[in-house]
Amino acid sequence: MDTSTSTNSVVTDALNDFFGQLYTFFEMLIRRFCTNLYNSFADVTLHRWTKVGLSVIGYILIRPYIEAFFKKMHDRDRKRQQEKERAEAAERRKKKAKVSPNTLRGGAEGEGKVLGEVENTDDEVEGEGGGEDAGEFAAASGVPEWGKNARKRAKKHQKKIEREAAEGNVSKLSEEQLMELLDWSESEDEKKA
Repeated sequence: MDTSTSTNSVVTDALNDFFGQLYTFFEMLIRRFCTNLYNSFADVTLHRWTKVGLSVIGYILIRPYIEAFFKKMHDRDRKRQQEKERAEAAERRKKKAKVSPNTLRGGAEGEGKVLGEVENTDDEVEGEGGGEDAGEFAAASGVPEWGKNARKRAKKHQKKIEREAAEGNVSKLSEEQLMELLDWSESEDEKKA
């Protein structure tokens, strides 16, 4: 028991000494701060006022140079950052894709397809089954069903133009329509005269 009481007393004395020194240190700091603060306003001499005035004037004169220095440092860092970003962007532009988009669209052959392009056209689908089969084909191919009628009209119009070009009827106007146009132009001339 003797050893435990002696260790407890040693630890207690060490803690008391540590906290005592800590208390005296903070007490000294507070006392000096209060004393110096009081003396800085109570015991002001002409020499002290001269020092304060010169310090303020010196700061006012030097401040633009200090700001210029920090601005220069900031600009230099900013330029480095911008050059680094430009270099990274140039590297990204130099790197080329390993797989071209056309290869991805068309598979291994490299034959690309336009987005929404289907192997079977609407006419071929109608010829095969038509009706509900065409709707199922459009849904399965990923092409939206709402554009089916527009595609049909475009195909029919294209076929009509091709037929007329093959027959040699390039102009769609009949003789009656041409006469109406000629009569209209004559009546315009009469109105002007």
